[in-house]
Amino acid sequence: MPQTLKQLNLILDTITDGVMVVNPQGIVMYANQAAEQLLENGNLIGQSLAIPIPTDKIQFQDINLIRPSGIAWAELRSAPLEWEGLPAYVIGLRDITARKQAEIALQESELLFHTLSKIAPVGIFRTNQKGECDYVNHRWCEITGLQFSASHGDGWINGLLAEDREPVTEEWVRCLANLQAFNMQYRFQHADGSLRWVVGRAEPELDDSGSLCGYVGTITDISDIKANEERLGQAAAVFESTREGVMITDAQRRITMVNKAFTDITGYRNEDVIGNKPSIMSSGRHNADFYREMWANIAATDHWQGEIWNRRKCGEVYPELLSISTVKDHDGHVTHYVGVFADISKLKASEMELEFLAHHDPLTKLPNRMLFLSRLQHNIEKARRQSNKMAVLMLDLDRFKDVNDSFGHLAGDDLLQMVAERLTSRLRATDTICRLGGDEFVVLLEEINQPETVAHVATQIINALSQTWQLASGHEVRIGVSVGIAMFPDHGSSSDELIQQADTALYQAKNEGRNRFKYFSEDLTRAARERIDIEIRLRQAIEHGELRVFFQPQIRIDDGAIVGAEALVRWQTADGDLIPPIRFIPIAEETGLITAIGNWVLKETCRQGKQWLQAGFPALRLAVNLSPQQFLHSDISVVVAKILEETGFPAEYLELELTESALMKREKEAIEILHKLHDLGVHLAIDDFGTGYSSLAYLKAFPLDVLKIDKSFIEDIPSHTDDMEITATIIAMAKTLRMLVIAEGVETEEQLAFLKSRQCDLYQGYLTSQPLPVEEFEIFLADYRPNRRFFAE
Repeated sequence: MPQTLKQLNLILDTITDGVMVVNPQGIVMYANQAAEQLLENGNLIGQSLAIPIPTDKIQFQDINLIRPSGIAWAELRSAPLEWEGLPAYVIGLRDITARKQAEIALQESELLFHTLSKIAPVGIFRTNQKGECDYVNHRWCEITGLQFSASHGDGWINGLLAEDREPVTEEWVRCLANLQAFNMQYRFQHADGSLRWVVGRAEPELDDSGSLCGYVGTITDISDIKANEERLGQAAAVFESTREGVMITDAQRRITMVNKAFTDITGYRNEDVIGNKPSIMSSGRHNADFYREMWANIAATDHWQGEIWNRRKCGEVYPELLSISTVKDHDGHVTHYVGVFADISKLKASEMELEFLAHHDPLTKLPNRMLFLSRLQHNIEKARRQSNKMAVLMLDLDRFKDVNDSFGHLAGDDLLQMVAERLTSRLRATDTICRLGGDEFVVLLEEINQPETVAHVATQIINALSQTWQLASGHEVRIGVSVGIAMFPDHGSSSDELIQQADTALYQAKNEGRNRFKYFSEDLTRAARERIDIEIRLRQAIEHGELRVFFQPQIRIDDGAIVGAEALVRWQTADGDLIPPIRFIPIAEETGLITAIGNWVLKETCRQGKQWLQAGFPALRLAVNLSPQQFLHSDISVVVAKILEETGFPAEYLELELTESALMKREKEAIEILHKLHDLGVHLAIDDFGTGYSSLAYLKAFPLDVLKIDKSFIEDIPSHTDDMEITATIIAMAKTLRMLVIAEGVETEEQLAFLKSRQCDLYQGYLTSQPLPVEEFEIFLADYRPNRRFFAE
């Protein structure tokens, strides 16, 4: 018997199922190795197990086993037996943990599949190994419009659009035969006739042997995508076919897309502009404020429309009507800007042509009466604000009727066109010439400083139109012109008054013999003729050597010594009459004679200065005035260098005086010229300081050595405290800039005392001497002694 039990133990230890014997109290009386391994306990005998207590009947059940490594599943079989004479139970345990875990995983997978099927946004279907549909989710039914029952088997094919059934069926059968994935776009037709585009995808499920179990797939509703594609296609067609240029940029205003019309209009191709900013087409006609305001408007309203000038690739500037709109995302953030524009060059040209015809004479292309009256009224208001003068000249062609009657109206029209061209070429660009009708013209002269200037212009017009005219027919004719002049504000304060007075003056000119001008006022007529006479005589004076240089001494205030003199031009006629500068200098400036006069004074002063040095006179710094025209419109540095070389006069004894207005007309150019003069070694002075800009900023910018205080600030000292304060301030400012200060027009001892108290350096004026001719100035130099009452020893 023991041998038999031993053999039984060996047999039981070789099987994989656990075998145990327990008494009715659940105490283990025997356990084989498989039981110990299953329960992960090598000392089971004598232990009580937490397993169901068997009954007298044979039992089969699945139980959980709690063991150190975790829970396990086992299939339990038990039966009663007698063990060593005592009642007991034999228990068999088979490990089914792997099977149970697989069952649980399958259940969870099935649960997950059904849950996902319910909530999935796509339609889900499953087929058997024959490819017949055996499952669809609710979303599949919504998309296809079919009921669950209609989807099973091949029923779903009947829901397809008729024209899609055959190609879809063929593709499905082909994939099924080759165990390939299915992927296709097709359409379902709902009972109401509406179509649903879907993309169907399915993958084959194979078992371990590679046999087909079925297909699992999805359908996705792409109806909106298809609709969007259609709309995008239409939009793309419109985008490319529209005649308006379209440009799309990103939020940073970099160009991302342009259409064909954009290229046609601008000349820029895609590769020229993509990634660049629209500023590459900027014309330069709009300043930064324009673009700042435009983008501010877009930021506020998401839109802007207006006319803008841009530049084509070839460099041509053109006008366009531009509309810019903002594109935003769902969060309100800007994603793109869309610009649509049209080339309005032809429209602008038409508008300009119509505008021109509305305001111009079609024959001569001159402004018509409407435009002339508009400009006249505008200039009256401007002249009134700025206290300027202006003139209206009424012109009537003499003997024009004879030309018309003799050679016909075409010849008359030809003559009128030539007259218009000649008038235009003789007058300034700022002046307005108008044809009133027939042979009548009217001229508007703006900003006239002197009434005599108008007479000069009228004389030029008379001379220009009195010449022989060659008609297109080959005939030569001669005409004349009578001119009537009215001045604003002297002869009228309104457009109607000025035109009426000019017309009245024209009538007087015709009555007096034609081919002449007449002012509305006889006094102005006489003054204008006198001015023209002075101009003629001044030209002769230059040729005949009637100009003279006078010198006014400049005194050092500290000790009364003569340290310099200002050279001043005078005109002494052949009869000995002395014409004051106030009468001929303005005329010289208007006619351009001032440069020749100024250069002559400069050369004569240097020649005389050199002669005095050779004669043993004390070295004096001689100051010469430069006119604005002489300073800015001639190469003055070359002129000065040449004169210094020719005369041998030392540059350090020459001082050039310039007015504030001359320096400020073209500041940058003036600085460059001043530096060139300074490099020659001459001294530079600013004359009449205080009457113009009087800015410390520009005084610092200019390389100046001397500042001259204008006599208008000196003449009322000490009676006017304002002038005293201004003069003191000018002196202090000049001292700060380390400039020498000269006061002009000193005539009283009180004025000199004040200047001395404010540490002014030099003065000139009638207190010491008036300007003197050379001979008298030499005598003055020899006899001069400082007045000890005013000057320190």
